[in-house]
Parts: sequence; structure tokens; C-alpha cells
Amino acid sequence: MSGPIELLLASPPERDFLSCELLVDGEVFAELCIEKSGLIVELQAKHDGAAWQLPYDELLKALAEAKAALSDVDTSVII
Repeated sequence: MSGPIELLLASPPERDFLSCELLVDGEVFAELCIEKSGLIVELQAKHDGAAWQLPYDELLKALAEAKAALSDVDTSVII
């Protein structure tokens, strides 16, 4: 890992609610999504096929920040 973990709120057309993409050096490695069953983490493959190696504490911090960013999303109405 060369850069910090960045968060990007997204509104993908295939999702009912906002999601939060987690990126390193502009490449998405995970997406935190709101689903009917609760929050899920969708992991992405690295573009070159190598394994992601992320500092544990940084990953936990990024996931907590992503969860907080999505916590205000109104999930009472599903489109």
C-alpha cells in the first residue's frame, strides 16, 4: 500500500441507497453498502491480481468512518 485509504460516497444505479467506496491510489478495494439486512462489505479484486495488503488499524478506521458517513442515510423508503 503506498497511499492512504480514501473514502468516496457513491450512488450506484444498481443499489437502493448510497454506498461508500474505499480506495487506495485511486483503486477501489472495497465498498460498504446498505442492504435490507444491514451493512455489507463488498471486496474488490486488485487490478493486477496481487493481494491487497492494508494496515489493520487503517482499515478498521476507514470502515468505521465509512459506516459513520452512511449512518444518516434514510433507509425507511426503498425505491
